[in-house]
Amino acid sequence: MARPTYLSMAVTTPGGRLELLRGGPAQEFTIILRNGNTRVYEHLLPVFQMEILVDAVPAAERPAQDGFVLERWDRATGTWRAEPLRIANDVPDYSAYGGGRALARDAVRAERYRLRALESGPVGSTPLMVSVVDTDAPAGASLQRVRPAYASLPHATRRS
Repeated sequence: MARPTYLSMAVTTPGGRLELLRGGPAQEFTIILRNGNTRVYEHLLPVFQMEILVDAVPAAERPAQDGFVLERWDRATGTWRAEPLRIANDVPDYSAYGGGRALARDAVRAERYRLRALESGPVGSTPLMVSVVDTDAPAGASLQRVRPAYASLPHATRRS
């Protein structure tokens, strides 16, 4: 009998980090999910978060998502689609998320994303945190059951 294997995730980008310029081009990164042989996931949802970058602009006057735009490549339509990016310094309530896509036993899926820093917004460094949420996890389940995979990608945004 094969030994049990479990879901894993890698988040990669050329150079190993996101280096953004306000008003500059987007930088792509890839999420690779590798499911193990222990279970089928019916609904896995990537969730993205960055902590708040502090600058002189009051929070109420900042652009949406602190001036960051996150998009996912939609292979079916050949277009980039907007994705939510949570900007906060706390841990999200993973039970509030719904949706996601199935991942069969021993399956591998790669998804392309890109992050852009609009002209307006703060600068600094904070990792892009990527959690994969099992939106079918029962209420009160452990963090490992609700969020079976997590990774972070170093990130810095600067002005020219």
